[in-house]
Amino acid sequence: MRYLIISIIILLGSTGLSARIVPDSLLNVANNHYIEGKFDEAAELYQTLVDSGYYNAELYYNLGNSYFKLGKNAYAILNFERAHRLKPNNEDIEFNLEYARSFTVDRIEPLPVFFLVKWYRSVRGILSSNGWAWISLFWLTVTLTLGLVFWFSFRPWVKRLSFTFGIMSILFVVSSIVFSIQEKERVMLRDEAIIFQPVVTVKSSPGDAGKEIFILHSGTKVQITKAIGQWVEIRIADGNKGWIPSETLELI
Repeated sequence: MRYLIISIIILLGSTGLSARIVPDSLLNVANNHYIEGKFDEAAELYQTLVDSGYYNAELYYNLGNSYFKLGKNAYAILNFERAHRLKPNNEDIEFNLEYARSFTVDRIEPLPVFFLVKWYRSVRGILSSNGWAWISLFWLTVTLTLGLVFWFSFRPWVKRLSFTFGIMSILFVVSSIVFSIQEKERVMLRDEAIIFQPVVTVKSSPGDAGKEIFILHSGTKVQITKAIGQWVEIRIADGNKGWIPSETLELI
């Protein structure tokens, strides 16, 4: 039990480090520029905050909106994707991301996802890694309380109830910790990127001598599977793979 508590505390500490606080004054100025239609100034300030190391879903969302208003669709998609990574179930982020994607050239039909996997990811994405860590602490407290009730009670029915609910609360503790760890890994794993060049030729092997197999356009999302020198192997949503120069994309 001691190691369980330590694990939860470590999770809370590590996820708390990623929740940077954006300076209110600069953010308010950027928001005012956006309201006034000064999208260049708003995007510049939002980007300054991001480049300085501050980040959260709202900041990326606002930056994406500013870039979209400026007609920089690839930049907008990139920041909507970053916001979506932090808040995967936010309806506003999902809507704007899908709307920005509708302006891209490539129409890629994604491979189907098993409905149980999709449901599991949806449930896991309800809370952030930090949120699940706090939930696990709550259920750990419940578990300890039920353990005390079971230990000191002399009534058989109280012991049975406390034992039954104690087992259930342990399952909730474990599930919350697993969700917290997986959400943290999902956010920290940067294996997805957005194509930034207008047209990119995907080759069968790294290097200019590789055979041309298909092309991609600005704004398309890809997954990076390998890297060799200045070339990366990418996979698109329909499962097709190939190699492109690393400078043609930006990590989400």
